Amino acid sequence: MNEQTKETNTGQTKETNTGGNTRTPTLQGPHTTTLPPPDTTPRAPHTTHQSAPRMIDLRLLTPATATWATTWWATTHPAPHPLIAACALAAAITATSYAWSHRHTRPPRHALTPPRSLRLAAALILAATACALAVASAAGRAYRDDPARMDSGPIHARVRLERDPAPASSGFSAKRRARVRILSVRVGERWLASDATALVSAPGWEDAARGDVYEISGSLDASFAAAAPSVGSIRVRTSILAERPGGLDVWRRDTHRAFARACEHLARDARGLVPGMAIGDDRLVPSDLSDAMKATSLTHLTAVSGSHIVIILAALTLILPARVPLRVGATLVVLGTIVVLVGPEASVVRSVCVASVAALGLILGREGQAVAALGAVVIGTLLIDPWASRSYGFALSALAALAVVGPAAAIARSTKRRIRGDTRIGRVLRRLTEMVCVPALAEFATAPLVVSLSGSVPVWGIAANVAAEPAVPVATLAGLTGALLAPISPGVAEFCARVASWATGWIAASARFFEGMPGSGTQVPGGARTILSLYACAGCGFALWYVWRRWVASLSDEAWDPRVDP
Repeated sequence: MNEQTKETNTGQTKETNTGGNTRTPTLQGPHTTTLPPPDTTPRAPHTTHQSAPRMIDLRLLTPATATWATTWWATTHPAPHPLIAACALAAAITATSYAWSHRHTRPPRHALTPPRSLRLAAALILAATACALAVASAAGRAYRDDPARMDSGPIHARVRLERDPAPASSGFSAKRRARVRILSVRVGERWLASDATALVSAPGWEDAARGDVYEISGSLDASFAAAAPSVGSIRVRTSILAERPGGLDVWRRDTHRAFARACEHLARDARGLVPGMAIGDDRLVPSDLSDAMKATSLTHLTAVSGSHIVIILAALTLILPARVPLRVGATLVVLGTIVVLVGPEASVVRSVCVASVAALGLILGREGQAVAALGAVVIGTLLIDPWASRSYGFALSALAALAVVGPAAAIARSTKRRIRGDTRIGRVLRRLTEMVCVPALAEFATAPLVVSLSGSVPVWGIAANVAAEPAVPVATLAGLTGALLAPISPGVAEFCARVASWATGWIAASARFFEGMPGSGTQVPGGARTILSLYACAGCGFALWYVWRRWVASLSDEAWDPRVDP
């Protein structure tokens, strides 16, 4: 076979004979180059990352916002029934009109983007608003007429613990505190059903756990911790265990206690951080470390949230073989185990529901839409518990998740397109961008709420999250493994807890280091209004820049013709 040279060339193509039976084209120009013969070998079809644009489904974002705003308002201002009926009727009419006008049309089964319809969007928003009005108004009326709402004074009630009791913050009191659900209140000789909550401080609850039902007697303070749906705080004088749940609650209680014994010999910080990052039990986190983590935006690490779920599912994917039914089944089992072990906290439920939607998409063979899944989870959560619309924890969790699955994911995809991944520098830049943009955008999204709660902004929060990120997978996986094995093998559980403590030591050191940096805990004049004003100015500037680039600059370029330019 004759050798062929490859050089940079321009010009026209002509046919030349290379000495064989195949005639190959050559390029005529400053340099004459013989091109290789065409390859007639059949090749397998392949796709590239740029074969089709990525569609991001934002259709549920507006209904979720409408549901949140409606439930927030209707829980304290119950809507009249005619208004709810009017919203439901308007939704039905709009949906019927859309269905009637499209009764003979068939949308494509595999369209890249769904068909757009203003009427369908309006019907969805009206339906979500009607459901939110109905549910939130019923919850508001029930709270207003709840028999547990009374003036400060003696109270006799049956309560169910919603969390494991935590020791007093002072350390010198024998009482333990817990958030409880009031099941019934004794008024005279009758027991009246209740559904309110309260903050209870009681002695002798060292053995109490989530789900236990106690009959308590004490005094109610209706002026402290009385934001709806809570009726205040109760100081208990006497308490009697009335009921202890069985089944999975027994396994969860035994697992928590066995893992607490496995962590007894760890350092002071690790005794609180290891159970907190593994199973969400942050009752023993020292107060100084808790303040440092609040000042550096690291408190999300002790609440099992989306980042923990992602780490656990990534490890599960590496362990299991690449079989869709096996991975989906194992994913559902793991997610259910986490809910039972940690408890139905807002962040846990949100993360598990979004991951379940992704697993369902894997079963159906469809690519998941994280933003749409988050919107569906927010709508479902608010319709089940309308009081979550007034929870700072739920708001922080939802806004941080939206920032991660929305703009942070978009930046990560843009980075992969613009930076090569086949070089060491490219891989480092990609990883560094992901490490910075996720905590940065989550910080920006939650800054107004954080400032409204504390009055200060965590200046070093992004740096602290970037520094602590390498230790989070080790602490999460080692701690969760030790917790699951604690009832079976205490020795292995202690070893896993020791490994997790090395990672939590780095996290605690990062929190304390950045807390002591200059500017930490800077007060914001004007509070959340100042932050929102800055965001509004930045949004207006971005909109003006986009309009200029999209229309004004393009029209200017079209108007300028270089052939007639003097």
